[in-house]
Amino acid sequence: MEIPDKIVKKARPFFLNYFAKLANDLNTLTASPVVCTLTGVELMHGLDDLESLIEKDRSVAYVREDGLNTGDVHLIFDVATSIALTGLMMMMGEAVIQTQVKTREYNEEFQEGFNEVSNQVVGAMNDLVEKKMTNGGHLFLETTTHCDFGSLPSTFKDGVTYLVATADIQVASFPVEECRWVLSRGFADALLGVAIQGSPEEMAAEEAAKGASAPPKEEPPPPLDPQPAGGTASGGAGAGGGSQSVGGNAAPTAGGSDHAADDSMAASSDSAKMDTGGAEFSKADGSLNPDEPGSVRLVVSEPPFSLKEEETIMRGITAMREEGHRYIGIDRSGKLIRVLSQSDLRQVMGPFFGTKAIGPRDKAIYTLPIGKLNQTQQLVRISLGGTINQAADLLTEYNLRALPVVSNQGVLRGFVTVHSVLNYFRKKKRA
Repeated sequence: MEIPDKIVKKARPFFLNYFAKLANDLNTLTASPVVCTLTGVELMHGLDDLESLIEKDRSVAYVREDGLNTGDVHLIFDVATSIALTGLMMMMGEAVIQTQVKTREYNEEFQEGFNEVSNQVVGAMNDLVEKKMTNGGHLFLETTTHCDFGSLPSTFKDGVTYLVATADIQVASFPVEECRWVLSRGFADALLGVAIQGSPEEMAAEEAAKGASAPPKEEPPPPLDPQPAGGTASGGAGAGGGSQSVGGNAAPTAGGSDHAADDSMAASSDSAKMDTGGAEFSKADGSLNPDEPGSVRLVVSEPPFSLKEEETIMRGITAMREEGHRYIGIDRSGKLIRVLSQSDLRQVMGPFFGTKAIGPRDKAIYTLPIGKLNQTQQLVRISLGGTINQAADLLTEYNLRALPVVSNQGVLRGFVTVHSVLNYFRKKKRA
């Protein structure tokens, strides 16, 4: 499909900026020079067009936009590029990587490693997307797959127009290969701020969907019969019912003074009557009267969990893998000093943790005090007396996935995630 100049003019600056950032991030990940060069932007429509993207075996990551639900992104890396990036990330010998790249031998280890690389690629894009789409635009890596020649990922949709950006990527001295970023039209529209015309069939289907969802046209009410002499009219209104890297730069604790006498942050799951014009709202859902600012306690979605800074890194890994803790506070003398996320611990574990015996080097790392991690992190947090609006501001300003909530004494009381804040504002809008 021919791409209008106005779309190219919007897309090129974004991708040039993104690829410069991505090259720097991948350089850090692999400790090797990485060059990403934008070579083209085009529109493709339907599976017939998209088949051309898998003319060789590829590593594919499927990324979903959450918050505005505008669409998705596919990262399509040449297998040789994903092997080179993964091998360097895992500190394999260059001769071994060269052999794997030449033979394009792609095994489960490289597929698992590509998942870690994809997290870095998505993270670099997320930093820019969230600035462009201030009311949403949070990208989440869903799956990574390996597609042989001629096969397509099941997440591609037929009849959809995609914006495709192509980049040449060179990793160290390995051959240059083409890689692609495939943005669904809805997501590209929201990201670039320009309407992308779909195919006639696509546009007709969207118009039909809009018509089907439009409210029925109201008929004028019939004239009222006069009340009989001496009669009374009765009426009433019923009450309506309503029943996810942490850390960043320094920031003051948001919120007013904390309620020391009421340190519990757990909200009751029962529906509670509040001053909301007679309506009922569930504290668990976090739905509040739009005129109320809302306590941050209502959006605490992750329970508090802390480890003392002298406990081992392996204890943190166990807490994450076996106990299911997504965020771990680091405790010193009973007060929160830092936060670790699953991503922080996975970087220490490496992509093949649990698939092979722990060697002396790994054992030395895993037995280090967990307080040795993220030592340069300057804590961003919010007090129990803070509001949801303040939490949202901090999450946005410091590009966080979760925000620790602390008592007035600095004790961890839980975590507010991006998802819980988004859900609150969605429900608030509906209310």
